[in-house]
Amino acid sequence: MTFRNFKAIFFDWDNTLVDTWPVLLDSSNAVLRHFGKSEISLEEVKIRARLSSRESFPEQFGESWEEALSIFYKAIDANKENIKLFDGAASLIESLKKSNKIVVIISNKKKDLLRSEVKRFGISNDLILGSGDATFDKPHPEMGIIALKHFQLQPNEVVYVGDSITDWNFAKNLDMPAIAIGDEAYEGPLLARFSSINESMQEFIS
Repeated sequence: MTFRNFKAIFFDWDNTLVDTWPVLLDSSNAVLRHFGKSEISLEEVKIRARLSSRESFPEQFGESWEEALSIFYKAIDANKENIKLFDGAASLIESLKKSNKIVVIISNKKKDLLRSEVKRFGISNDLILGSGDATFDKPHPEMGIIALKHFQLQPNEVVYVGDSITDWNFAKNLDMPAIAIGDEAYEGPLLARFSSINESMQEFIS
């Protein structure tokens, strides 16, 4: 699959366009240390990341979930310089914009942090939607519906690009084709449900 036949490309952010796993690991463990809990491995962080923070933190921290979430986001912000843009990401977005494609970033990251990171990396886009911009986070289709209505698009005119089963379910709930970018070691067979799996974004540059 390529992007040529689509009017718009909707992207996930974390670990699709930028590598945030090290920061997510450190931030998750900062919260756990604060509450006197045992630290977890990167593999466990990846499992927990399948749910948005607004969903997973109430389960993990009960009535203290808002305090925990605040600590988590502060830790991410404090370590934002360690977030790295994936090779090929900037070139891919630049190519899409030159081809007059609509580029939308839809993430479960807190909306202000998300916009700050996108701006810092200078990633061109037509719309950014993050956690807090809608009532529900992915995989609920609400943010996708907002973007579709904003640009008067039909789902078959858009492809969603992500790295996890949450992204696949988001696209499925919108009846939208999807592409997985990333390492099959993360999610493994689950990523086979995407329309295609590619380790390099350069493969999509027209």
